[in-house]
Amino acid sequence: MLLINIITHCTVLLLLEARNDPQPYHTSILTGAGWLMELLLGHPDRIRCELGVRKHVFEALVNELRSMGYEDNRYVCLEEQLGIFLYSCVTGLTVRHVGERFQRSNDTVARCISLISIVNPNNFYCIYFHRYFKEMTIIFSSPTFYNKYVNLPTANTPIPDILQDPKFSPFCDALGAIDGSHIHTAAPAAETAIYRNRKGFVSQNCLFVCDFTMKFCYALTGWEGSATDARVYEDACQKGLNVPAGKYFLADAGYPLCLELLIPFRNVRYHLAEWGSANLRYCKIC
Repeated sequence: MLLINIITHCTVLLLLEARNDPQPYHTSILTGAGWLMELLLGHPDRIRCELGVRKHVFEALVNELRSMGYEDNRYVCLEEQLGIFLYSCVTGLTVRHVGERFQRSNDTVARCISLISIVNPNNFYCIYFHRYFKEMTIIFSSPTFYNKYVNLPTANTPIPDILQDPKFSPFCDALGAIDGSHIHTAAPAAETAIYRNRKGFVSQNCLFVCDFTMKFCYALTGWEGSATDARVYEDACQKGLNVPAGKYFLADAGYPLCLELLIPFRNVRYHLAEWGSANLRYCKIC
């Protein structure tokens, strides 16, 4: 018994000594700010590879954030905050690995620190966010930023050049294309089964819409991987996906047949290469 007490006492003393004299963890000479500076001043393809955006896009995002009232905080500049967000999106690394890249503590990268309130035209809600990554997510999804850059085409939207090509003339009333994408996610253990998709991995079934200029004009995320594209589309129609009368989007056979969508005939194999070599014209059956 005495031996156990001695061992316990020594262990406590060692722990207290280690706490009073901690060893620095992030000691790299290349800080996160220094690495970002290398990307901005280096080869233009390097920042595209690491952060997923070109240099001019990164600088435009920083300027837009500053115009919205966001500034550097006491320890981390706005450029580095944005860099943490983009690097996490591109790589999907854990908080510990992102912290190693930017030489920041796990607490700095992903600590839950505050309660933020966002005013939405339709509702008012509060969201707890993790520092930097979640903060940037909230900013980019807020009405102030999102509605400025992401807008659905209207009935008066000018027809792009691609639709003036006689080959695509049957699609003159098309506004763009709609499709789903399974994005990997880390679901709670109790909900893993419903997030597992038909391909076998855990994901969210996300719906995206883009126009003929290759710009995204609508996005809906959050649905479980097991949800069908038709079910996600039904929910999108109730959450702002409005298609003007007489217009439609192109979609695949996983979506419902309706006036707002033009989908392929079911049970028909489309060999586009063969159709192109045969110089066959596409036609819309009214």
